[in-house]
Amino acid sequence: MFYRYRFESEIYPSLSRIPLHVRMKLDLTGVKLSLKAWLVFGMEEREVLCHLPIETEEEKNIFRSYLDSLTRRYLGENVPLVPAITSAPWEMANQIPDSVLVMSKEKGKEITTDEWNHWNPFQRYALFKLSVSKNDREQFYAALAEFRGALGEQL
Repeated sequence: MFYRYRFESEIYPSLSRIPLHVRMKLDLTGVKLSLKAWLVFGMEEREVLCHLPIETEEEKNIFRSYLDSLTRRYLGENVPLVPAITSAPWEMANQIPDSVLVMSKEKGKEITTDEWNHWNPFQRYALFKLSVSKNDREQFYAALAEFRGALGEQL
């Protein structure tokens, strides 16, 4: 499965950046991948990374192995590994991460626990990841507007 966000739809045709859903997979599997490495991979290989599941430990191992084979083939080195996120802050439906609260408050209305509970883990991940990034402030606000709009459509 490949979760696509409307606010980053401009990158999907060329996969010119690492989509947030892939960044989530990287965080959960403990792989560090640079944009430079991502762009060295062929389009089909990037699409495979978008669609590979990571629900089970076996699938996570396959994802890591595939990335390792790509980095060895194109860059001549093993894929860098970091500790995988095992206790994901976006998975806690009743506890909004502080970074998300602070950023949502900066431009108006703070995220409520009710909103956080209604959003799926992919949406909560996007808000968390964008809230801790130094370069993605505008994307955070675009994501928040998208998710709040979708929430309004559901109610």
